[in-house]
Amino acid sequence: MSTSGTEQQAPVEAVLERLNDPGVAASLVTLLDNAEFLSTMVLAFGGFVARGEVMMDAVADGVQELKETAVGSGRGLPSVSDVSTLVNGITSATPAITRMLASPMFEQETIDLLVTMAGAATEGMTAAGANGTSVTGLRGALKALKDPEVQKGLGVVIEISRALGRAV
Repeated sequence: MSTSGTEQQAPVEAVLERLNDPGVAASLVTLLDNAEFLSTMVLAFGGFVARGEVMMDAVADGVQELKETAVGSGRGLPSVSDVSTLVNGITSATPAITRMLASPMFEQETIDLLVTMAGAATEGMTAAGANGTSVTGLRGALKALKDPEVQKGLGVVIEISRALGRAV
């Protein structure tokens, strides 16, 4: 099934006709002038929507906890003024929250890495306290470098330092 040349030109001519409209042309120029901002907003909104269910669950849990705390403390629920102050604070923090949500900070890989690092730091601090581990002088440092685990850990620190150097 083939299409004739006039059938193919009709949509193109319709688009050209619309582009000749000064209002449409001005709107397109505005869109193009703000393309980077619009792209950032779409990415941020996409991250917000992707995490929306988790965020709403957290808000619902927080409201439930607030109710339980208020009833348990005998103070009652917060005033409208208190809620207004909280909402104003959240509103002013929205750009930072949006930036955080669009960053790799909340990606599963980052969270897994932070969990691993926190576990290693806790384990290391416990072992250092229990064993009285310390390194004094160059000889002690060279002796520690013979340990494969120290070599591996120091390699990770060096690569993180390189990545940080490139980032700043």
